[in-house]
Amino acid sequence: MLKRLVGLVVTVAVASVLCTTSLAAANAANGATVTHFSVAYPGDLATCSGNRIEQSSGHLFIKDVETCLTVIDFYAPGTYSVTDPLVEWCSDFDGFAECNPATSGTLTVSANGDGTFTWSIVAYYAKH
Repeated sequence: MLKRLVGLVVTVAVASVLCTTSLAAANAANGATVTHFSVAYPGDLATCSGNRIEQSSGHLFIKDVETCLTVIDFYAPGTYSVTDPLVEWCSDFDGFAECNPATSGTLTVSANGDGTFTWSIVAYYAKH
């Protein structure tokens, strides 16, 4: 999630963040592991779900593909780089445990017309 968002809500109640990670990870023949995750942030600020894809052989990478439903209106609808200093995306897979900053990817923001926004995120990370 955004470092900015983390700073805003971490004081609210870190303990109230609900994060579940599927224990049933799928292994593909190419060495990739896919783990489903979801997280709900305090005060109904955002709920996110997606998949962590880790390629452990050949071309190594860690990638999150996720969607968040949020009331956060930091950004106008559009597409942003997750490495832009105004975005600074941290992995929702890791939740509040630590900020694992994205090394590349995009955040696409869409207005839903009801005061909520859908964020579609594809982000790559250097480490867990």
